[in-house]
Amino acid sequence: MSSRHYAGIWPRRSRFPKLWTDWIPLALVVTLLVGAGGVAVFRQGLGRLLTCNDGWPGDSAWSAGGECVGLSDGEYDFGLDRFTAVLKVIDEQNTTAADRCDPQGTAVTVGVLTTMTDRYTGGRAVHELEGMAAGQRRANGTGCVHPIRLVVANIGAYGPDNEGLDVARELADRGVVAVVGLGLSQQRAAETADLLAAAKIPMVSDLITAEGFDQTGSRGDQPQFDSCDPEATYQRGIGRDYFYRVAYRNRVQIDRLAAVVPARPDFIMVPTGGSDPYTCTALPMMQRQFGGNVTEVKFDADESSTVLQTARRICGAAKDVTLLYIARGSDLARLLFSLDEAFGSGQCAATSVTVVSTSDGQRVRAVEDNPMLEDLRLRGLRSASFTSGRIRLLTTLVAGADQRLGNNPGFADLEEAFTGAGFDLAHTDDGWAVNAYDAMSVVSEALRTLPAAKAVQRSQVNTAISGFSTTGQAVRGAGGMITFDNSGNRADAGPPVVRVCPLPPGAGTRTRSVIVTPGAPAEC
Repeated sequence: MSSRHYAGIWPRRSRFPKLWTDWIPLALVVTLLVGAGGVAVFRQGLGRLLTCNDGWPGDSAWSAGGECVGLSDGEYDFGLDRFTAVLKVIDEQNTTAADRCDPQGTAVTVGVLTTMTDRYTGGRAVHELEGMAAGQRRANGTGCVHPIRLVVANIGAYGPDNEGLDVARELADRGVVAVVGLGLSQQRAAETADLLAAAKIPMVSDLITAEGFDQTGSRGDQPQFDSCDPEATYQRGIGRDYFYRVAYRNRVQIDRLAAVVPARPDFIMVPTGGSDPYTCTALPMMQRQFGGNVTEVKFDADESSTVLQTARRICGAAKDVTLLYIARGSDLARLLFSLDEAFGSGQCAATSVTVVSTSDGQRVRAVEDNPMLEDLRLRGLRSASFTSGRIRLLTTLVAGADQRLGNNPGFADLEEAFTGAGFDLAHTDDGWAVNAYDAMSVVSEALRTLPAAKAVQRSQVNTAISGFSTTGQAVRGAGGMITFDNSGNRADAGPPVVRVCPLPPGAGTRTRSVIVTPGAPAEC
């Protein structure tokens, strides 16, 4: 006998069910389909309204990848307590933005696009936002023409679930006249820059240094992308006509390092894989700069034990060893600690090890928000080998100046705004606050050139920024005078190289550095 239903669900016309129970299979399927559709609607609509935003209905912030991302133009801190204080300062400054400005001046909104939680930022993410807030404070002070209000856009951690593009779209829809920050040297940052450029929004990046991340794909540097992700788009350039960066690109940093490294390096330490633009673009440039065929020692950035294995390999050379470190700063403290352990246990044949790093090496000067990484940092900087100089660390600065070096009067402007906002000046040591402040300074100086009584257009801001060139006006930044070349890169000679000095036991956690000059010892 045939069933009363097709596929056990739909009633057959020839044997139409007479009992109500015969409708149960169809009713269950309909319920499941409606429920599934409801979940999808909830996730994309009502769910977004009810997640994050401090529990209040709203779509400015939402949950993605297990964290809150989106926008905040007030005290909302995305559930990250370490950002609460700085966001309260920004909220207050947004409220009082016009108090000291030209009463005829039209207010503007500037976007701050940042990653607050990526593993490559560490405690420095707070310092970056403090630098932006200090820049806003100074911009809205004496001489202010257009009051600046900030809206902070958190893209979360980089990864497959990163919501950077969605956050950038929301930011563009807020009517911002410019965006500062832009995150790190990652493929998602390149896509974000192209999205904002399509909306004709000028951008001033504070931290991106990798080759390819400028308007021309760093064509003048002749970069090689062979070891990078073949699907990457930054090889062709990003943010055409609208992207600028105050961070010194890797080529400039490598040139400065080469000028002070006394001999041909023995090793280059580099992570496996080619997905990280910061390292995959720097490696061939380092090889080319130092004559090629420098021995590469690799480690897995996702497996900490491989850093120890790398240290042991370096220790196998019975000589003064020079190691080029081409990796994110998150693993540098572990390397210093591992080298000291090898020296202390008599398992290191090297007479000394000089580690040479690009600017992310300055991360060891920042207090880590991860207790384990902070313990490694302090152990490395206070170790016997680092204190005696048997292990030395040379890095380029993130910014053009270090406040303790006293070579830039523009730092006093940052110092006044930074401490006036209630921030700890020690947070400027790693350079992220300095570059963030300088990115804001570029935008605020552009706004000062525009008429007070007229609404500000994005195109006007972009034209003004492009005029900060070697043949035009310069911006006085905390990291030095700022001009841009035709690719949107910072155009001056580059940052100094410094030796990071050890932390004496019981002397606190704040580091100092000394400038390294060719042919002269850099003594701490």
